[in-house]
Amino acid sequence: MVKFAVICASNMNRSMEGHHQLKKHGYNIQSYGTGSLVRLPGPSANQPNIYEFGTPYTKIYSDLVSQNKGLYAKIGLLEMLERNQKVKLAPQKFHDEYDDFD
Repeated sequence: MVKFAVICASNMNRSMEGHHQLKKHGYNIQSYGTGSLVRLPGPSANQPNIYEFGTPYTKIYSDLVSQNKGLYAKIGLLEMLERNQKVKLAPQKFHDEYDDFD
């Protein structure tokens, strides 16, 4: 079976939506990030939320809810993290992957 990988900077938005859609249709798919850390919008442009790759989506979700549930719901981060939790455990860094893809 053909094996695909989708990639974005933090393995949060674009790669996870692709992963979600392709997985839903039966594709053998993995998703990854290429950045040094997972970066999400924070309360201001100069205050992003930063996490290590491998931090579970559930932990990131809980952290954002504890900071400011209203803000992060309004800008769509909580909905995005709810989707991500249904797809896999945590964001993964592509540079740490040793699997082969087609």
